[in-house]
Amino acid sequence: MDKRDFMGLRLCASAAMVGAVLASSAAHADWFFRGTPNSWQTTQMEQVSATEYVTCQSFNSGDGNGGPRFKIDRYGNWQENYPNQDYTVAGNQSYEIHFFTDTQQFQVDPVASCQQQPDDYLKTFASLNFRGTPNGWAAGAMALVADYTWQLDVTFDGQTNQRFKFDVYGDWSYNFGDNNADGVLEQTGGDIFFAQSGEYRITVNDQTRQYSLEALQPCQTNCGGSDSETLGAVYSADKTVFSIWSPDHSDVVLNLNGESHAMSLVPDFEGYSQVYQVTVDGDHRLKPYQFVINGIAVRDPYGKMVEPNTQNNIVMDMAQTDLAAGWSARPTFNAREDAVIYEVHVRDFTIHESAGVSADKRGKFLGMVESGTQLNGLKTGIDHLKELGITHVQLLPVYDFGSCPDVNDTSCYNWGYDPRNFNVPEERYSQTPFDYENRAREFKTMVDEFHKAGIRVVMDVVYNHTYSDEMFENISSQYYTDTDLSGTGNSVDANVPMVSRMIRDSLEYWVREYNIDGFRFDLIGIFDYDEVGEWGRHLNETFPDRNLLIYGEPWNGYASDPREPERVRLGTIGRIADARVGVFNPKFREAIKGQNDNGGCNDGDCYAFNNNPDMWRIEVGSRGAIRYTNADGNAPIDTWDPMFAMDPEQSINYVSAHDNLALRDKILQWADIAGVSRDSDYLRRIQMFANGIVLTSQGIPFLHGGVEIMRDKQEDHNSYRSPDSINQYYWQWKQDNADIFAYYQDVIAMRNAHPGFRLTSWDAINNDVRSERPRYGVLVNRISAGYHGDSWKEIIVIYNSSDNYTYNLPAGTWRVAMEKSDPAAGNGRQVTGSIVAEGTAVTVLYQE
Repeated sequence: MDKRDFMGLRLCASAAMVGAVLASSAAHADWFFRGTPNSWQTTQMEQVSATEYVTCQSFNSGDGNGGPRFKIDRYGNWQENYPNQDYTVAGNQSYEIHFFTDTQQFQVDPVASCQQQPDDYLKTFASLNFRGTPNGWAAGAMALVADYTWQLDVTFDGQTNQRFKFDVYGDWSYNFGDNNADGVLEQTGGDIFFAQSGEYRITVNDQTRQYSLEALQPCQTNCGGSDSETLGAVYSADKTVFSIWSPDHSDVVLNLNGESHAMSLVPDFEGYSQVYQVTVDGDHRLKPYQFVINGIAVRDPYGKMVEPNTQNNIVMDMAQTDLAAGWSARPTFNAREDAVIYEVHVRDFTIHESAGVSADKRGKFLGMVESGTQLNGLKTGIDHLKELGITHVQLLPVYDFGSCPDVNDTSCYNWGYDPRNFNVPEERYSQTPFDYENRAREFKTMVDEFHKAGIRVVMDVVYNHTYSDEMFENISSQYYTDTDLSGTGNSVDANVPMVSRMIRDSLEYWVREYNIDGFRFDLIGIFDYDEVGEWGRHLNETFPDRNLLIYGEPWNGYASDPREPERVRLGTIGRIADARVGVFNPKFREAIKGQNDNGGCNDGDCYAFNNNPDMWRIEVGSRGAIRYTNADGNAPIDTWDPMFAMDPEQSINYVSAHDNLALRDKILQWADIAGVSRDSDYLRRIQMFANGIVLTSQGIPFLHGGVEIMRDKQEDHNSYRSPDSINQYYWQWKQDNADIFAYYQDVIAMRNAHPGFRLTSWDAINNDVRSERPRYGVLVNRISAGYHGDSWKEIIVIYNSSDNYTYNLPAGTWRVAMEKSDPAAGNGRQVTGSIVAEGTAVTVLYQE
């Protein structure tokens, strides 16, 4: 491939220079030459065998501290270097230096010259890559064009916060950035910001660390971008522009309503490359279309609508799906820590007749938001959620999924973690699946009605895999990873820039078109943290007023991953705290609840069951999982360190979700092991205690739908395709478990009313939450809440999993807000001196 076309970065012609300076930086964890020829900087040695490294260096007269000499440095930070004293050589002579890592011995041979032929230029770096916003932070290989000189031509579009860095190996282990905006760079320094737009040739000297940007003259011919700003089918009344990424094949055809149109490769545009496109004049609203690549029909990865269970996408004029009255005001949401997330499946929530939802809306988008529903005078449906006080619903997959393809089969059930079309509302949840504009409008109405109710909407998104290989394999094999990271056989490879861009574009589309308020990523752990960070930054910069929630599962599908250090894990999420991305906190979950698919408890788990718990994990979890220090989010920590968050918004705290046993089922199976009667009131107390901890901890609480009315799933730990009889809400539970509901409602209300339970920074928790473990099973958190706008100046939260504990109060009169598994029991009564904190309960006191 012509270097000028690499990764979609284009060359046109030359013009003037723009310069800056690079400084020396610490080295990659390898072997490096350091001596008088390179001013004691780091020059990587070439590995020629398992234990032998070589470099060629030309020595002159030495430096101010002595004659010509050198050392070999393992890490580039002087931590380990050889020999003990500098190795001296004669001046004005070149040497080929061999170093043997197993014996730390040297072989130093004089040579006539270190100069190489033009095709084998001298270089300090083994390679060099450009990475930045112009190429989606992909590793764009620079070409070695002269001794120590690397070049690449880059198109800058002048976007907000346009920036870049230089990355030696393409894996972020050894990269250059500018901390002080003074043209001097350091390893892992700050990004280089560049506000200009147009074509630039970037030149880097890897010996002097100088770089320059040469502005190139505008192209005169064949430099136009595209008739469209994005891929897919972009509709207007007089024409529709159809575009698809096809990096492997040039035989690309559009079939529109039965007519074929040849598609042509267009120049790169808006960060897109290798795109085939055709503009078809006329009004094509609601016409079916598909792309045909190498004779095989494929779906449009950017399709906005699809005919159920076919390869036919539908041309959409999305303006026709707008709500008649426009969008209602989005619920006020000041800080992400203010969220209380409630996970719910559209069908589960309303399919049973006890929901009181109109028969034609049960299990549908509009059934989710039908108001006025009740059972025996108790509120159900959306009115129940308003009464509960949650701030966000997290909807299990509501885009077009592959299972249950027959819309007439009303008994088929699936959670929907098998995507077909990422940008299309699922037809099974629509009352009018073949009325394409109304299907989209129903989804928008659901979102809008939630907003009217004061509830924001989070989508559960599954970009990590597809329903089957046929989704993308006939477009390009580049969509999928070589290693099955998702455990489904078709893991999506976001390290491919155009695949990463597709995901980013899809996220932006849901926010822009459907007014979505956040995303929960299924298996976000198959993605590199820098890719996820780029998505988060882009969304937050594009929608700065939204306070979007972005979080996911920081693990993969039980795969061995060669890129493990680069993936989203507890140990890496702090590196993208600026992108406002969080993860589920499994360490806190297991510390509270124990094993997920049975009643068992690993060592240190099961605090809620008083099973010899690891109190340290309860303590750090209740403190928002903040790191030991906030000095550097890039500082390496253990992959699964329970102290991982640079900001409490990065910790999503929970004890149960759709996966694994429901909390009630977990408690029942534990009771069988422990010899406790399933009818015991103690089990009901655990149902409250477990999430009482979550709801009074720092970070963002997450509730599995129905936990507040003691929902069970008949001990089915993986009900993804089990029948309604297992998954549905039986709203009689709310009447039978009124005390459980009242507990959750009251604790949520207390949390919502008091900022002391939802501090918004590492510093706030570190400075104003004092934790102690005075006895087995007891954790006490004292919160200086008054500093954070709380009407309660001081708050004491006591978690006690064991027998009753008498806690000696600090001086003064305190009021009891919550005790005895009953938030109403305290009723603000006054206490001094001490209080008895009951076991299996959260006790809360305050001073005004």
